[in-house]
Amino acid sequence: MPKARKILKRVKAFRNIRTVTRTMEIVASVRFRKAHESAVATRPYTDHLADLVGDLLAHCGEMELRHPLLEEPSNAQCDVLMVLSSNMGLCGPYNALILSTAVERLEQLQAAGLRALLRVVGKRGDHYFQYRRIPVDKAYVDFKHAPTYEQVSAMASALMEDFLAGRIGGLEVAYTQYLRSGQSSPVIAQILPLSQTPPPPDRLGGRGVEYEFLPSPRELLDRLLPAVVRMRLYQCFLDASVTEQVSRIRAMRSATENADEMIHDLTVRYNRARQAQITTELAEIMGGSAGVK
Repeated sequence: MPKARKILKRVKAFRNIRTVTRTMEIVASVRFRKAHESAVATRPYTDHLADLVGDLLAHCGEMELRHPLLEEPSNAQCDVLMVLSSNMGLCGPYNALILSTAVERLEQLQAAGLRALLRVVGKRGDHYFQYRRIPVDKAYVDFKHAPTYEQVSAMASALMEDFLAGRIGGLEVAYTQYLRSGQSSPVIAQILPLSQTPPPPDRLGGRGVEYEFLPSPRELLDRLLPAVVRMRLYQCFLDASVTEQVSRIRAMRSATENADEMIHDLTVRYNRARQAQITTELAEIMGGSAGVK
């Protein structure tokens, strides 16, 4: 009987674990739907805004139009590498993949003789770099699972101010890009300086667009380029939020299935132990009865 009671205690423990993991899977699913809707709704706007600016710059080439957000400052002494990690764990290999990608990129910058300021979003990334004794210039640990556009916009404005003042020479973001059907990949995206590459013809409907500038091209770029920086950075945060929830759903689903298997195996073991105990008790009763006769 003590062995059977011990098995029952383990079954109860695994049932409690299953309740927690199943609840976390449901919560992550709800957060995924919200983050996915935002990411999917924002991506076309971000892409078309970047296409518009690229096509605009292509038409302004003859005017030799230049903008400080398109060129790296000559007097900059360092770049910024921003790493988007999570505040919570229990999301499978999500943090490990992006943090290893960030460390690899950081080593590449240092090998090239460049000084990089490390800025980390999320407690997991901050704790990781503290453990590795890699200095962090600034850590953002107050964001929830899905930061708002206002929060990201304020961050982007501060970074653009540092870039235009020559305090930093560029901004790269290490994050997990959401592709499709739950697929994702850790990438390094360059946000500053902005690329001047024109959009492909198929993105423009197979033909160019004729522009009449009002106000002047420079005034248009002064409005559009900061918007592109803000939207690209915001898109990185949205993709990171979606992929984090996808990883957490997979991890919690796997944990729930493992708990189910353990509960089933332990239940079988309990039934066998209980059956053996009943058989032993019946044999003792029958043996005692035969002795009395």
